[in-house]
Amino acid sequence: MKKFYKNPLLILALGLLIISAGSISATRAAMDYQSAAESVNFSTAEISVEIKELTDDGYVTIGKQGGLTFPEVAKDDSFKIGKKYKESVKLVNNSNEATGYSEYVRVVVRKSWYKDGKSTDLDPSLINLEVADGWYENKAEGTSEQAVYYRLTPLGCGKEAEFLKSISVDNKITNLVSTKETETSIETEYLYSEEFVYIQLQADAVQTHNAEDAIYAAWGVKAKCDAVDDGKIIKIGDVATQ
Repeated sequence: MKKFYKNPLLILALGLLIISAGSISATRAAMDYQSAAESVNFSTAEISVEIKELTDDGYVTIGKQGGLTFPEVAKDDSFKIGKKYKESVKLVNNSNEATGYSEYVRVVVRKSWYKDGKSTDLDPSLINLEVADGWYENKAEGTSEQAVYYRLTPLGCGKEAEFLKSISVDNKITNLVSTKETETSIETEYLYSEEFVYIQLQADAVQTHNAEDAIYAAWGVKAKCDAVDDGKIIKIGDVATQ
């Protein structure tokens, strides 16, 4: 009997950044940050995956005790709009070497803006995340706030793959201003002042045995692989991944 593991492990890594700006002439915006994470574990003895972030203490697993910390942002005295901050996040196949398997890994990225605890209309595309090579973005599953990435090659037991390389906020955001005219003055305010950048990484994995059927059963996408088992994903839907 063939077994397919649907979402055997789901991990959410949440990062929350707050941006503020004081005046129209400002080119830098102070940034404070906080984060949270939760994991929903459907892991079996065979399949497991984890998200790790590079910190000053080395790579740290993202889990219930905390989320993304954006260490390079924290080292700066103020957040600079347009600056690319290194943010090293990787996925690790941490399944048991005796019982584990190679895995296909998927990461769902969600980006949005919040203010006063509510989502706002600020464009999520202004939040730039640089993804490492070896991942395919399936545009068919994307929205303005969501992007879905598939690791094209299987991730072996005990192996790791870099995913996120940097984070930045587009310079275009400084053009988003509002003005308020009074009898004595004209006030100009950045629309992103006190906005929160919300980033969520959701990772899950499926087995590589009977690859195409396993991917469809778990993720509902039709993939074409160059081998029945442990093959490279060469097509998703009707689109080649190369």
